[in-house]
Amino acid sequence: MLPIVIEMGLPDWSESLMEFAHRLKSAFGSRLVRIIALPSPDLSVYDSNVLVVLDRFDREDVRRVLELAIEVDERINPLVAGKWERDAVEAFISEGGADI
Repeated sequence: MLPIVIEMGLPDWSESLMEFAHRLKSAFGSRLVRIIALPSPDLSVYDSNVLVVLDRFDREDVRRVLELAIEVDERINPLVAGKWERDAVEAFISEGGADI
């Protein structure tokens, strides 16, 4: 029988995602279209576990998303996409990602 390990030093994945979503909403307001997170920080699509969809973005926006991710939980590895990039959205959803 395998042991059950609960890492008490790390925040729960869903708690981290909710905090990340809150900070993204504060930073980007109505420009934030959606956030799709994979069910585990250990899963990835395009080497990322969270997709942040903005209506438009530039290099500074990507930097800010990465900064927020590191501030909340170093396990969050976001990919930033524009709302027109349907392939990225479909890839995350097909891997079990959920909107938050």
